[in-house]
Amino acid sequence: MKKIFFMAALAIVIALGMSALPKITKADSLGAQLSGRVLLAVQANGETWYVNPVNQQRYFLGQSLDALNIMQQLGLGISNKDFDSFKGQAPLRLSGRILIKVEDLGEAYYVNPLDLKMNYLGTPSEALDLFQSFGLGITNSDLARLAIPQNWGVNITESGFNPATLTVTRGAMITWTNNDSVVHTVTSPNNFNFGDINPGKTYSRMFNIAGTYNYYCRYHPNMKGVIIVK
Repeated sequence: MKKIFFMAALAIVIALGMSALPKITKADSLGAQLSGRVLLAVQANGETWYVNPVNQQRYFLGQSLDALNIMQQLGLGISNKDFDSFKGQAPLRLSGRILIKVEDLGEAYYVNPLDLKMNYLGTPSEALDLFQSFGLGITNSDLARLAIPQNWGVNITESGFNPATLTVTRGAMITWTNNDSVVHTVTSPNNFNFGDINPGKTYSRMFNIAGTYNYYCRYHPNMKGVIIVK
């Protein structure tokens, strides 16, 4: 019954959602038009994607864990004072963003671009359900016009991080793989610190803020790396 209901809802999206797709002008790209929106691929069983306003690239929301990753990696920290000052409706500059209340146990809210209202995301499964409820139908051909974040890899060996310096654009996902026989860390003071990465294990992080991130291995301080985000 649940599957039948989903397919019926998907049919409605196909019939109505597609007509709601913004008209693209020469001055604006598709990514700009759909910035901050949640998209449902109506020709691909309703696959759900989120268009990040920071770089206008699409991020897959396949399962609740994907939603959790998006909340953690793309969320913008906000104080309770600033959040309360919005009185339920965020300013236009935060359209489509995911806000994280850093002083309130990390509660997450999605700013709907259509009305700028801040919607509580709750648990990962509740967040995925909420994202999908705001979904806009899109064809595979239009979806393909939206870029997917770059994925980069850094190998960890006894000789260090390879490459030691990596330059990426905002929204890139970087994965460190420990190909050594001992434990290493990827530690950047005041930025990120995953902890122990055992041999054969990986650590991934998305970079959305431009800047230079210096990091090292806590167990082997001579092992250093740099991530440059433009």
